[in-house]
Amino acid sequence: MKQRGFTLIEILIAMLIISILSSIGVVSYNNYTSTVKDSATKLNYNQIIKTMESEFAKCKLDNNSKIFNSHKCNSSQNPSFNTLNNYFNNMQKLKNPYDNKQQVAQSNICNKGSVSITNKATGSYEVKYASIKKKEKYTSTVSSHWSSDYSQTNTTSVSFDCASSSGSSSTAVAKQTIYNYKPPNNGPGAGIIVDENGNMVPNSGAHACGANCFEANSKGMKNWYTLVNGKKIYPNRSGSKYRFVMTEAANPKTGNIASSCGRNNCKYNFSNNTYTVLNSGVTYKAGETTANRKPINP
Repeated sequence: MKQRGFTLIEILIAMLIISILSSIGVVSYNNYTSTVKDSATKLNYNQIIKTMESEFAKCKLDNNSKIFNSHKCNSSQNPSFNTLNNYFNNMQKLKNPYDNKQQVAQSNICNKGSVSITNKATGSYEVKYASIKKKEKYTSTVSSHWSSDYSQTNTTSVSFDCASSSGSSSTAVAKQTIYNYKPPNNGPGAGIIVDENGNMVPNSGAHACGANCFEANSKGMKNWYTLVNGKKIYPNRSGSKYRFVMTEAANPKTGNIASSCGRNNCKYNFSNNTYTVLNSGVTYKAGETTANRKPINP
């Protein structure tokens, strides 16, 4: 009897078939894991919303209650961005499905597995998450008794695609807020102290200051404080819910500093570095001198 082995062609064909089947398996597995991670992020998003609704409901039932483990319902101020982020990251200990070393509650929804919580208005919050799989952004507006309109949570979705990069984050730039504020001018100028919503703190005016005054945690300014409702606040420290922001720049020739922001006369917009002079209703780009500035909405 003659024994016949496999020819080289047959072996190559077999190897090709095995390779194709393996690649199909890898693609299917990767699709499966990406779907699971995306779904887990949405579960975190939904859990945050339901928890916020539940906590705010406590205040409706008992104004003497505490919510998010520390905030009093009878406080004159709504829970801050930091209070909520600390609660979900450290108290509830939500897990980021893409990277367990990354926190879930973050400011940039283009960091994989993150959910952002921002103040839309006093007592009203926007909770957002970006689905990498579906290329959609989901936004829910959750209100509380601190808001002017305490209503049912409203959720919307729009097409949204984060430009991917290496690691767990992306090249998309987070919208500027009080917590990632950058001065519009690197020189000296006039500044005001504002809260998360850009409102000047009570009974405050404009202050003339050097260039380093507007950089977070700058030397000589980190321990500078003022009083709000009898409590010390540090508007130069990163993470504070109050911030010392530049409105007008100093005159580059004379060094003179002038400002239109008298007693509570201005409101700051972090998203586009503009400020509005309230008694005139005129908005200006921050970081320009009073002589050179031009109204944005004359």
